[in-house]
Amino acid sequence: MCRAKCLILLAAVANCIFAFPIEPELTPAPTPYPTHPMDDPEWEPPQGPYHELDQKFWINSGQRLVADQLSKNHPNLNLAKNVIIFIADGMSITTQSATRVYMGGEQLSLSFEEFPYAGLAKTYCINYQVSDSGCTAAAILTGVKNNYGTIAVSGHVPLMNCERSLEEENRLTSILKYAQLSCRSTGIVTNTRITHATPAVGYAVSGARYWEDDEDVPGECVDIARQLVYGDVGRNLTVALGGGSRHFFPAGVPIEEHGSVGRRRDGRYLVSEWLQLADRQGDRAAYVSDRRELANVDVGKVDRLLGLFAGNHMSYRLEHAPDEPTLEEMTAKALELLSKNDKGYVLLVEGGRIDHAHHDNLARLALDETVEFHRAVQHAARLTSEDDTLIVVTADHSHTLTMGGYPVRGNNILATGDFSRLDRMPFFTLTYANGPSYFDHFSQTTAGRENPLFMDSHNPAFTFPAAVPYEDETHGGDDVAVFARGPYSHLFSGLYEQHLIAHLIWYASCLGPDGSHQAAACSRGVEGAAATIEIPCFAWVAGLVAAVVVIALSNQLTI
Repeated sequence: MCRAKCLILLAAVANCIFAFPIEPELTPAPTPYPTHPMDDPEWEPPQGPYHELDQKFWINSGQRLVADQLSKNHPNLNLAKNVIIFIADGMSITTQSATRVYMGGEQLSLSFEEFPYAGLAKTYCINYQVSDSGCTAAAILTGVKNNYGTIAVSGHVPLMNCERSLEEENRLTSILKYAQLSCRSTGIVTNTRITHATPAVGYAVSGARYWEDDEDVPGECVDIARQLVYGDVGRNLTVALGGGSRHFFPAGVPIEEHGSVGRRRDGRYLVSEWLQLADRQGDRAAYVSDRRELANVDVGKVDRLLGLFAGNHMSYRLEHAPDEPTLEEMTAKALELLSKNDKGYVLLVEGGRIDHAHHDNLARLALDETVEFHRAVQHAARLTSEDDTLIVVTADHSHTLTMGGYPVRGNNILATGDFSRLDRMPFFTLTYANGPSYFDHFSQTTAGRENPLFMDSHNPAFTFPAAVPYEDETHGGDDVAVFARGPYSHLFSGLYEQHLIAHLIWYASCLGPDGSHQAAACSRGVEGAAATIEIPCFAWVAGLVAAVVVIALSNQLTI
């Protein structure tokens, strides 16, 4: 193997110096041309781990797995007082497989992969084969599939159509709204902008995911950031943590703690307005802008918490931003606050930077962000009980990342893993179908690929190869995995439409619209269940007063 690598290096240097043309051939070439390792007469096949060579290892392993499966085959028919929905934006099944190797071995498991039940979800939008995060979040959080790029509106609303998005019959209801009607606490955690597509579906309604602030919002439509403060769901969120502070401050106003500036054209300071509105509603509210402030929040003295930790999206973990909390830390604080409510809670947690790394062909960052997501799920699972908490983990859509060639067992997932006899160069195990990295790997002056032998693929900024040039690597249209544990988690097995996820959560937690299927125990008013979700937990007078205050502030308050 060492000899083969030396020959590859020698040939590459010679080719650079003397510009020797190397014509593709299917037959082994004589030295000094590089060859496939198997073409070396001294090549020996790789050997797996010694303890795996004997059949007894696999027989014993299989029997243990059978016992594990049997131990899981006991449906939990309790009602879900609490629900945690984890969405790993862009986490394809390939991303999961590659992340296991990145973590240390093919045989490892991510925390959620050890949940007792798993299924597959179909991710298409109603008008596109390959989806975006807006339509997939609508499926997961509202139980309705809709159009690409829209936020919590029905398929009757085309992208960028403000007028139709305002029609009541076209506006969808998030699971967070149903939870609030049942007196449960609600929260959103993300490491993207809090106004980005996935979290926005939880609390906002919009004809376009792009209307995060008022810069380009047409007509009578309200931007997503403002809906977080004044919207029907947003104003009642117990906790909201993420990035995107620029959408909450006036254009040009410095946000010094984040090294950013505001973008709002209406001159409003929405964070100040959020604090004032919470005070008028009688809530003890706190706003935090960095990791230290979040850690210092005493949940015993706070009813509602807003945290914005970056002007744009929060940093990748490998960018080492010490002032920003991790996804795990934000999840932990959110659970600490939500758990105060004896009636239960619904929490949405998004690991959104997996998607962003894939879009830039930054495979190492995507895998590392998947590890961060795994840690957040692990923490939540450790803090909660399967008896009363349903945890559902899924991706909204996939990406075009592939894991190919024939790399040997234990090969570094970021390295080259096989060799092409056609152009006599090694190639990476991880590649993309499209993306901006095409120009980093295909020569613009000569035909063929650049030689990976001289590339630093372990650098987090390294872009892995893409087969087709594209300004922004696209999503993939393949199914995504769904993992579940807790009450009624056995229902999440099988292959199904993505919007079924919301309906199953409603069933397990006694939530959802009138007429939806409900577990039998829901009608018995079991503690923590919303037996009569149609009846708000607040008196009608208090609701009327709050509505008047909100409308007045929304229309008149400028700070």
